Amino acid sequence: MIFNNKILDFEQTVDMVKFRIVWWFKHHGKGSKDATTAILLNLKDRCEKVKPMKRINVETWIPPIMDMLKFNVDGSARGSPSPPGIKGVLRDSQGRVLCLFSFHIGKQYSNTVEIRAIRKAVEICASNNDLIGRNIIIISDSKTTVLWVNNEDFGNLDHVDRIYEIRNKLVLMGNTKVIFIPRSTNSFVDMLAKRGSNKVRDVLEMGDV
Repeated sequence: MIFNNKILDFEQTVDMVKFRIVWWFKHHGKGSKDATTAILLNLKDRCEKVKPMKRINVETWIPPIMDMLKFNVDGSARGSPSPPGIKGVLRDSQGRVLCLFSFHIGKQYSNTVEIRAIRKAVEICASNNDLIGRNIIIISDSKTTVLWVNNEDFGNLDHVDRIYEIRNKLVLMGNTKVIFIPRSTNSFVDMLAKRGSNKVRDVLEMGDV
């Protein structure tokens, strides 16, 4: 209607929706052996037998207080090891996106992916003059890697260099901290992580800080 200046035909629209549902049944093993007409005539019964999708409770993203920035980061690893992606979104107290990144980083283990996501966020904050000295919290949904970054006993010698690099940069920046929150509040960065792990082009975009 909007793009082609068409007039809505209600009956035609209803039929189109019904036929598309029928095609879905035929191509997803729900009735591929039945004729299209047979499926169409019993469409209601078939739809009622389809198991509903599992509902996922996603918590609302809570903006930081005034003069503080939130950098949500995450890593996506499909299997262990697997082709993963790292990503992050930096937002202010009004929810404006100041920076986002999404990178495919090659074959890595899950903890390595999470550490690299945190390190990328720290690198971005440390290399931008407008961010140095700002109150920034970098949020990861990996409790283990957050503990490694913040505690002396990180228990994994494979990540010594990365962990100390992160710690040193955090000291230089002064007001930047790394904290843990559950995965449910990281829905947008989860999407970016899947984008990275699917080998979509790498993304690094900066807005007005």
